[in-house]
Amino acid sequence: MFEPDIVILVFLLITSCTTSTDSNVDESEPTTGEEISFDQGLGKNPSEFVANWNKLVDEISEDEETLLYFSINPDKVQWASTDQNILFYQFGLNENTQSAFVLNILVADDIVEGVEFFSPVADDEVTSQRTRLFFLIIIAMSDNTLNKEGRDSVLSKVGLYDEVDNPNQIGGGVSINNIRYVVEPLVDRGVLRGINFYTTRKSG
Repeated sequence: MFEPDIVILVFLLITSCTTSTDSNVDESEPTTGEEISFDQGLGKNPSEFVANWNKLVDEISEDEETLLYFSINPDKVQWASTDQNILFYQFGLNENTQSAFVLNILVADDIVEGVEFFSPVADDEVTSQRTRLFFLIIIAMSDNTLNKEGRDSVLSKVGLYDEVDNPNQIGGGVSINNIRYVVEPLVDRGVLRGINFYTTRKSG
């Protein structure tokens, strides 16, 4: 049974994505008109992916807290299985929290072909702001030819800006520049628990 509380949670996530001049995401955009210099991660080997991710985070971070939270510690990246086709990383391990952002890096023949990212849904602005910034970083790592408007357009096209009254209605998919972006809700007994965000390279 759908619970009214879900509407509040969904709108917290969506509203923070559509407005907020106070969020870390908006603060992370250059204020001087300078372009951010970075390389994408898809199509690179895992070490390059992590290095390019951290370079981008370093470029957009305006304080040490943001830099530390969103950076990937290479020593903490682990293979999720003996097949060595998925690398696992969890952000915010130093925080005493029940929810965590999780990044899975999909690897084939030592090349990053895609990412799977899990974002928790919580009734607080910080989590919502972090979610949007993580999504924008992942989009940038997937396609460095997109500008700010292009990255924001991806979020719109995958349904994050849609108003919904049922958590199962959240999400969608779009393909841009041979990259597939998909958002899926994680719903348990009618309650939205998190958002899964996938990006993959399309062959051909």
